[in-house]
Amino acid sequence: MTGKPWQYGSLAAVMSLSLLLGACQSVTQPAGQNTDQNASTRQALAQRHEAMLAERDEFRVDGGLGIWTDEENLSARLLWEQTPQVLHLTLEGPLGLGTMQLADTEGMATLHRGNRLLSRGRSADTVLQQGLGLTAPVPLNELAFWVRGLPGNASRIMRDDEGKLSSLQFTDEQGTRWQARFRRYDNWDGVAVPALITASGGPYSVRLLLKNWSYVTKTVVSETPESNNRLSIPGR
Repeated sequence: MTGKPWQYGSLAAVMSLSLLLGACQSVTQPAGQNTDQNASTRQALAQRHEAMLAERDEFRVDGGLGIWTDEENLSARLLWEQTPQVLHLTLEGPLGLGTMQLADTEGMATLHRGNRLLSRGRSADTVLQQGLGLTAPVPLNELAFWVRGLPGNASRIMRDDEGKLSSLQFTDEQGTRWQARFRRYDNWDGVAVPALITASGGPYSVRLLLKNWSYVTKTVVSETPESNNRLSIPGR
């Protein structure tokens, strides 16, 4: 075959371009397929994980609760007990907080210190706000989902590669947007459950430390939390 040098150069350029386009196609298509497969896998893992968590609707967990703003700081040891019918919290803290018992049963919430009724109402969020003297409510009803690693009524949900929650956003009835992050997980009888949750909304930041997960068949209401198992108080 004869021809001029620029003709050979043009032919070589066309062949090189064809090879380059073919290579791009061979790389791009599998990458898209892998992305779809990864998304499907994560979704399947998330659904499986949430199904296992939803089954564990009767539990008890110890820990610590911290609530603070730029001007105030409240920390308490926490005993969280929950069944499908009852949410019961025992808060024990310093600085005059004493021991408080919050119970939310069939849509009626009460907060006691000993035998004294501090607050009562339909919303556990509002009852806790009034009892602790907070200027804005903490989304306790949503925390009842978050402690198990469930999104509840949240939006903008982010998960890790194993399907566990890593962050979420929630907007309460007052229009306050809460951002929650699931910092650490623990293993409870073969299932990953949150061990450290932080959240912020309005003027407040919240830190929830969880450990010693166990099953319960009913909520135990006691006047004084167990004193032989002191729990660390989460810091800022």
